Amino acid sequence: MQRALVGAMDLSKEISIWQCVMCNSCSERCQLGVAPAHVITLLRNAAAFRGNYPDHFAEELKLFKSTGMSFPRTGLTKKMRKEFSLPELDVSKETMEELAKLFERTKLGRL
Repeated sequence: MQRALVGAMDLSKEISIWQCVMCNSCSERCQLGVAPAHVITLLRNAAAFRGNYPDHFAEELKLFKSTGMSFPRTGLTKKMRKEFSLPELDVSKETMEELAKLFERTKLGRL
């Protein structure tokens, strides 16, 4: 938090911000009301727009853009859903069109 406060981070290269698991424990415990998890989210957003994000984020984003899901649908996924009596996961054409508009109109499409 101190490094972020004084601007001592190069967000185009900083990797420590991606080590947080976003459990919010720091924000719950912070006696100063700083909300470190929120600060980390803001830092991650700024870093991502500078091209600094983990490779797996880019892969998830590509998958989300093409399928509307952030995880692959595999045979195992389908089998488990059936065993738990859950419906098949399908993303409608309308939803995909809305997602395409969101990607086009927001900064998310630039990543």
